[in-house]
Order: sequence, then C-alpha cells, then structure tokens
Amino acid sequence: MPDQYAVPLDRTTHAKLTLLADAWDASPSEAVGRLIEHFWNSPAAPPTPDPAPDGPVAVHALYEGRRISGYFDPASRSLTIPEGPGAGHHRTPSGAASAVLHALKPGIRTNRNGWSFWTVDVTGQPLQSLRPSS
Repeated sequence: MPDQYAVPLDRTTHAKLTLLADAWDASPSEAVGRLIEHFWNSPAAPPTPDPAPDGPVAVHALYEGRRISGYFDPASRSLTIPEGPGAGHHRTPSGAASAVLHALKPGIRTNRNGWSFWTVDVTGQPLQSLRPSS
C-alpha cells in the first residue's frame, strides 16, 4: 500500500537524502524530520541593510587607536571626512583612506583599499557591503 505522505524526489535529491540518512544512521524519513526540526528551531536571519541607501551613510575607520568619522555618498561613491585627519571631500573611499594615512603617518605608503578600510556605522560591516556589483 503506497504511503499517502510520499514526496516525489528527483534522483540527485534522493541520493543526497540517502547519503545524509546513512551518515546519521537514520532512515530517510528520520533525516527529513531532523532537517525540518533544525530549520524550525533556527533563529531568523538578521535583516540585511538596504543595498542602495538614498542619502549619505555614516562610516568610520579605526587606525592606530584613532577613530575617524566620515560620510559615504552612494550616488557619487565619494567620501567626506568632516574633521580630523584627512578632512575634506574625496572622490573615492580609497582616496579618503589615503588622506587619513598621509595625515597620521606622512612617511608610509598610503595606498589602501577604501572599501575595506571604512566600516559602516549602522551594520559594523566593511563599506564593501554597500559597493554596487557593477
């Protein structure tokens, strides 16, 4: 008598389920039950920030114990440092990072990837997290 709750699976999914069940020393039905329980009891994923904010985004950098604050403009991809080391408007996050390094340590090479140098205040993620993919 066919099981009224049977779920049709393609070959690949069936093979993976069987392999997982074997690894867990369980039946395929028990493996599915475990997966569902795991999913059901997992905390929800944290919300992701809007990938394209409308206005300036508050950012900061930590360098040699100093916190430098700035504002990233997603539309122009520029970064402004209102005060302190490197203060001014910079065409790119990397230019702003270089200005900060030049102000704090004039003798070092100032080339830096600004997308990883700056951190988004709200999320704590590198500025790279807001970088457009194109």
